[in-house]
Amino acid sequence: MGKIERIEVSATDRERLETLVRGRNTPQKVVWRARIVLLAGEGLRATEVAARVGTSTLTVRRWRR
Repeated sequence: MGKIERIEVSATDRERLETLVRGRNTPQKVVWRARIVLLAGEGLRATEVAARVGTSTLTVRRWRR
C-alpha cells in the first residue's frame, strides 16, 4: 500500500468541521468523519486517529483517501 499524504486543513475548513463536531443535531457518522479529518490534519497516524474516534484503522484510511 502506498503512503498516504498528510491532509492540509485550511483555517476556514477547520472552523466548519469543528462546528459540525460540536453541533447537537449533527448525525454521528458526520461527526466521526469530521473528527477523522481534523485529527489527520494535525498529523496523527491512522491508528491514533482510530483510537481517539473509536473506529477502525481501515475506516480512517478510507476517509483519508
